[in-house]
Amino acid sequence: MKLAALFSGGKDSTYAIYYALSQAWQVPIILTLKPESEESKLWHYPAIKWTKLQAEAMEIRNMEIEVKSENEIEELKKALKTIAREEGIEGLLSGVIASDYQKNKLDKICEELNLKMIAPLWQKNPLRILREVINAGFKVIIVSVAAYGFSKEWLGSEINEDTIKKLKKLNEKYSIHPCGEGGEFETFVLDAPIFKKKIEIIKSKIIWNRYSGQYIIEEAALRGK
Repeated sequence: MKLAALFSGGKDSTYAIYYALSQAWQVPIILTLKPESEESKLWHYPAIKWTKLQAEAMEIRNMEIEVKSENEIEELKKALKTIAREEGIEGLLSGVIASDYQKNKLDKICEELNLKMIAPLWQKNPLRILREVINAGFKVIIVSVAAYGFSKEWLGSEINEDTIKKLKKLNEKYSIHPCGEGGEFETFVLDAPIFKKKIEIIKSKIIWNRYSGQYIIEEAALRGK
């Protein structure tokens, strides 16, 4: 099966690609949606400017699609229709885990375009997903937090077993989704088994405001593994 993958640069969309390739499915193109507004309900945006570097590391063609707030779904549908026709795409791949809103929108697009909707992480236990990600050899950092319970120290930190334990406690205390599905935190993948090269962050800065903040990657490059 030939798939186009929605890709934000975070752990979920990258792991979905990893899963698809492990099934011997083809992923010739990844689609990065660039929302006009930071308040987009559908698309995550932290560190999105570096998805080109990740695509290069995976040796997969990356296509950026700029979408306006009032017409995000229609613009994605229009782009996907063209891609499906030109590339022979049979399905859409997404790393969505628990957002009914996002899943329903994507299901509708696929139904209208006669494409299969592939969401390998859908409704899976989030703690299990995190462990699968780190056990597979992914190197993932947190690039934004936006929920009570997080501190500035989380920004730029790597997701590992200790991080998972802390996220479990935050879930129990504040109902934070362990995978950040509600936007509580966002991630960026520096390395993965499907990367031919790894990403090295050369320059970065942190912006913090009360209970939220961002780890801004200012300069990065590909390095040999």
